[in-house]
Amino acid sequence: MRVIDIENINEAMHNETQFVFRCEEAFHDKISAAAATILSSRSDRPVVTLTGPSGSGKTTTAMRLKEYLENINVNVCVLHMDNFFTPLSERPPELTDWESPLCVNIDSLISTISQLMDGKLVKVPVYDFKTGTIGGYTELQGDKNAIIIAEGIHMLNPLIFDKLRGVATGVYVAPRTRIITKDDKIVRPEQLRVARRMIRDYNTRGHALTSTVERAESVDRGEYQYIQPYKPNAAINIDTFLDYEPCILAKYLTQIPCFVEELTSDFVEAHGLTDLMKVVRGVPPLHTPYVPRNSLVREFVGGSCYEY
Repeated sequence: MRVIDIENINEAMHNETQFVFRCEEAFHDKISAAAATILSSRSDRPVVTLTGPSGSGKTTTAMRLKEYLENINVNVCVLHMDNFFTPLSERPPELTDWESPLCVNIDSLISTISQLMDGKLVKVPVYDFKTGTIGGYTELQGDKNAIIIAEGIHMLNPLIFDKLRGVATGVYVAPRTRIITKDDKIVRPEQLRVARRMIRDYNTRGHALTSTVERAESVDRGEYQYIQPYKPNAAINIDTFLDYEPCILAKYLTQIPCFVEELTSDFVEAHGLTDLMKVVRGVPPLHTPYVPRNSLVREFVGGSCYEY
């Protein structure tokens, strides 16, 4: 378990550009190492099943892997599991747990991966979360020599992974680093992920900060039941925490107009976020221009060069 002291973060912020560069270089090295492992077993395992809990940075990690591999002339196809959710009208009425892998059209997902491996042109559904329907299709050209990266929260769950185990390399991504506050409290990764999601969901989905925090409790239950138990299926683990990240999350959180009104001390304490708020208020804000457009942090604060 890696830990970092808030004082180390504050000290590093005396030179913001160097701090950001050093952190981004460290994350690039993780992508490079993961790509090397994937390439070493490419002939037998052309599929990458990439997973992690909500707010872990799965999509950016998948896109960074794709970018890295394509820069060394490896063709890559990326699939997002979220597009394979079964339309609400077709789900059995007894399926009320929306965190369950049974909400995924597993047969369609596996069939699409197989067709891409065979070099076929496939139509990939586009799931509309607002309506709970398939909003259309996009075409994706397969390639027998390509690496297929399939990312989503259930990609290591046996219901999916067991159908791909012989041809897939599992990757688990999540922030794993703990932050130590000035009074020696520990900010856990799941708290950091809540901060990421509060900013993203407020800016892109119009969600209140309090509703994101409250919804995190059911998301966390789904994580403990459907995601964490299957981490051993991963051959590669990537810590998606960037040491400068608390500073940019602090900047974006505190700039949200309802920040003080919604995240009262009583609400924060009731939901176990007191130590996170100590970090938010205890680090200097980092200005976004220093952050590269392909940074994982931009999946949550905006301005990314990738589409989500």
